[in-house]
Amino acid sequence: MKKIVTAAAIAAMAASFAAAEVTTSLNVRVRPDLYKVEGITKTKTADAYTKTTYADIDGVATNSDTLAVKGSTDYAGVVAEITLLNPGNKNTENGGVKIDNYYGWLNWGALKFTAGTYDSRYTNRGNYTATEQGILDEEFSKTHGLSIKNGLSKTAFGKTGGFSWLVDFGNVSQVAAGNNTSFIADYTFNDIAGGKLLLKGGLVENGSNKQYDDTTDATKKDKDVFKQSEGYVFEAAWRKDGIAAVDFIFKNPVNKLYGFGLYVTPLMIANTKNVVVGFTYGMDTNDYDKKENGLDKAFAIDLRGQYNINSNMTVALGAKYESVSYQNDVSLTDSDGKTVKESSASAMQVAAEFSYKVNDIVTAAFDFGYFNEDLTDVDSNSDDSSQFIVTSLRGKFTAGKNAAITTALRLNKVLNPKDGGTDYTFDIPVVLRVKM
Repeated sequence: MKKIVTAAAIAAMAASFAAAEVTTSLNVRVRPDLYKVEGITKTKTADAYTKTTYADIDGVATNSDTLAVKGSTDYAGVVAEITLLNPGNKNTENGGVKIDNYYGWLNWGALKFTAGTYDSRYTNRGNYTATEQGILDEEFSKTHGLSIKNGLSKTAFGKTGGFSWLVDFGNVSQVAAGNNTSFIADYTFNDIAGGKLLLKGGLVENGSNKQYDDTTDATKKDKDVFKQSEGYVFEAAWRKDGIAAVDFIFKNPVNKLYGFGLYVTPLMIANTKNVVVGFTYGMDTNDYDKKENGLDKAFAIDLRGQYNINSNMTVALGAKYESVSYQNDVSLTDSDGKTVKESSASAMQVAAEFSYKVNDIVTAAFDFGYFNEDLTDVDSNSDDSSQFIVTSLRGKFTAGKNAAITTALRLNKVLNPKDGGTDYTFDIPVVLRVKM
């Protein structure tokens, strides 16, 4: 009898695989730096000098490839996406495999359950660069610490870092742009005010060892403990083609931390793509001791989008302003060696690109960006390397669909370099990408 049941189970499994639609994709990238020169400023004891590197085959970023396998039916599906680290890369030693997304879902009509590690974005994060490694390219952001995502950027507030969970806030299934496991349910209403309404909610691991709550009586007489490693997320999104898409997100990653995001995409503006205006707000309601530099509130305003001048010319823009305030002032040392108090900090990023498709083989682009990581500047450190500009002149040479080489002349100039720090960096990056 057991053999009959086992055979039936295997047959049913085989039938389900046969009915499923299975797709695979492989994305191979090699990103050398043909030439790089870095200018270092002088100090009180040493003159300025330069550091030059030729033909660094993995100098731009890790030679990491992605492999994805997806199987789905009308009612369920699974996805596995992994990064293959090139063994020949100096940054990955012997190579290896890193799991990016690994999840499954099932649905009953408009009701859907998804569990695992994955990205869940209703508002398009967008990749606004016409070639590879442009300033508004997500790959550039990963390499250089800049942010084109909703919410705060990772590099804006090095003095605190406590609001990192507001990074990539538009990704409902993740916290702090990490690989967190989540369990989320969503339901879609097809006709609400002429458009579609999506409601989504669930639990997401907060990506740290900190529990959602851990309560024990201060006298130690009460040994009851409550622990929860997951935080709460909720999303309500509405879209009507030709009008707008509106996305509201709430996150409570750990106890007493709350975040809200509102992102609007106008769909009625002709010749535009991926236009998003967003506002992200977070607060820390913990009552910090006066000796602690406790965080209070933080917010970020995002603006990005593309405008197609014609079929060959496109202008893209990305901008972000962000601010954080503290419950207790942060003590800083100014350029004169005096101690000053800072109650808040703010930062700004502005970048634009103009691209032109010369023909089916060549696409040219020019990028310019200004970045200020310390707009408040209470400490009056005029030489803290907090301001810089990036310019890039690039060309993309396409062999066919999803196969191209991009090269560029790129300059990163620090406007207020510190003594012994980087004054400028000029390099010639190259990116070879093949996607099948």
